Amino acid sequence: MKKKPIKVRLIGKKGDSYQIQFPDLAIPVNVDETVYQKMLHSKEYEFGHSCTKAKRPTYSA
Repeated sequence: MKKKPIKVRLIGKKGDSYQIQFPDLAIPVNVDETVYQKMLHSKEYEFGHSCTKAKRPTYSA
């Protein structure tokens, strides 16, 4: 059975750490530059597009 890559998403960078969102975790995981680069080039992880929160229309008068 072939392993499927884990779909993760880069949330952003905070200081020297990269925040990566895993599918089954409520909070992002912070990793350093070395781990981030290894994940980017690994076949075990598939990085998706980071979606920013869409602006919602305001209904103020």
